[in-house]
Formats: sequence, structure tokens, C-alpha cells
Amino acid sequence: MIYIFSSKNTAALKRAPALDKKNNWVEILPLKPRQMPAECKKIRHGDQVYIDISGLSPAELKKVVGQLKKGSAFWGIIDPKGAAEDPASYFFNGAFDYISPALIKSGLTKKRFTAALSWAMEGDDPDSGIEAASSPERENINTSLKLPAGKFEGWKSIRSGTSASFFYLYLSVSGRSNSNLRPLIGENAYNIVKGRLRDVLQQVLWEADALLWIETEGSSLFLIPPRTANIRLAVEAILKMLLNSRLIGIEKLGLSIPVDFTFALHYGQTIYHAPGKTGAIVSEPVNFIFHLGTKRAETGRLTISDNVPEEAIPEGLQNLFARAGSFEGIPIRHSRRFVYE
Repeated sequence: MIYIFSSKNTAALKRAPALDKKNNWVEILPLKPRQMPAECKKIRHGDQVYIDISGLSPAELKKVVGQLKKGSAFWGIIDPKGAAEDPASYFFNGAFDYISPALIKSGLTKKRFTAALSWAMEGDDPDSGIEAASSPERENINTSLKLPAGKFEGWKSIRSGTSASFFYLYLSVSGRSNSNLRPLIGENAYNIVKGRLRDVLQQVLWEADALLWIETEGSSLFLIPPRTANIRLAVEAILKMLLNSRLIGIEKLGLSIPVDFTFALHYGQTIYHAPGKTGAIVSEPVNFIFHLGTKRAETGRLTISDNVPEEAIPEGLQNLFARAGSFEGIPIRHSRRFVYE
């Protein structure tokens, strides 16, 4: 059963196709400040619970989400007014679905809700509009490799010319259907966008101590310290960028067309040189990450090699990744692709 809790029983929900009194698979209930949805006696394990956030204050919303995290039902967010500044934050708190104003207007069908549940339970419905990984395998990514303990001491602590291990993060940006941005927006605009994207990346990866190491005409390569805390912060930031790519393209990059990001992540040892002094690096890991990013990684996803240790993925997010075969002899995984309406 699907339960939608709304403090206002909004007109937007009433107008949404399929949410009427003629069906027996969804019920809209009042959201009372003193009674959290998780306390509703109707809810059973496996039910889907949605919260209409349009009538909630930040404090009320925080309390509701905290209660839902403790329950056993699958829960999601309905945002009729597009009020959420960061929809990705709900997923990182345990939500399995986010319903935008555009989706409400286009139609909330039973098939759409079923697809979201299949996504949460690792199913796959190719016609649903939500893509889930097919037949995901549960074995660990890399349990044999352990990252160094302790806090990263900073990039100045690494002597140029010495060999060290790093995470390599590849990024490229493209227009819809993986089209090249440069001919779409022109040379001058492309150079401006490239500079803005550099600023965005350095901002969102700042907490991870990521270092912009190499830039090419169409991509960027960051080094991330070989520490659990650093790489987990980076992975979270990447997934949030994928979820918010449409907003980033408009608000941060100043584009009027939708953009997609392609990320790839690898781990290995190479000779370190400061940015701008890398020259023609001869390094197997560096060659591999560029090959992985340009030849195998997919738009809208984070692709990781099995050289990346298991502890690099934040707890609770392992299920966002599924096997995707191998590339140049190394098994790889893709993150789920978030589909936009």
C-alpha cells in the first residue's frame, strides 16, 4: 500500500492523475505535527510512505525524516512546489524516491510507484522511467586492500618525484545524449563554462582535499588522498552532483541546456609531481583512468574499478553500485543512473 502524508492535502496532489478516490492502492492522509507518519498504525513493513513537504517548516521536516529513518517502510518525498534546495540530501538520509513538480503534473501512476519500489529492492523495470541495476552482485569490491590509517597531512607533505598511492577521479561534462558541449554553445561560452565547472568541482570536493592535477580539453583529473574519510566525502559529493546535474547546469554553469557528468574512479600508485609540472607522465594507473573515463564510463554515472577498496564507499551506499563487467582486465561497477522527468 502507498500512503501519502500531507499537512495541507495540497491541491497539486488532488489534481495529480491517478491520485483520486477511485483506486485502492494509494491513500492520502493528514500529516499531524504531533503524530509522525512512522507512528501510523496502518503502515506495515514493505509499504511505501511519501511525505508532502510543501506545508512543513524546516524543524518539522527534520523531525519527520528522523522518524522515518527509524521505521521499516520505504519512504520518499513529494515536493509539489519544488522547495527542496538539495533533493540528494533525502537519498543520503535513506529516502528511496523524490517526486518533483513536473512529475506530479505529468502523472503519478501506479506503474511509477511500483518502479520506485523495484529500484529500492534492487529490481529492474526498463519501461518505468527509473533504471535499476540488473542482477547486482553482493560480493565486496576489494577487501584485500586497506587504506593507510591516520589523517592526510596535505599535498605539500608529498615530495615531487616520489612514488605514492592515490585515488584518481576523472570527470567530463557533456550535453544531452552525450553530445559535445563546445559546438553546441560556441568556443567563448565553452571556455567560460569550463572555468565555472572548475570552480564548482573545487568547491564540492574541497572537504575531500581533492587536488586538480591534470586538465585536458574535455576532462579533468583529480587526485584524492588515500584515506577513508577523504574518499568517502568525495564519493558523496560525486553522487550529489549526479543527482543535481540539471540544477548545477543552470545555476552554476549558466547553461540553458541540460548537461550530464561522467565520473570514473580508480586507485593505484604513481610518481607524484605538482599540478602544472606533470609533463608526459608514464603511469599505468593514470593511463587506465583516462581510458576508463573516455572509453567505458557512462554519462550520469560514477564508474569505479575494483582496484578501489571497499571502505571507499560510504556505509549505506554500496547498493547504489552494481557489476558492469570488466575493462582492460579489471572488473568495474556503475552507480545507478538517476533518470530525470
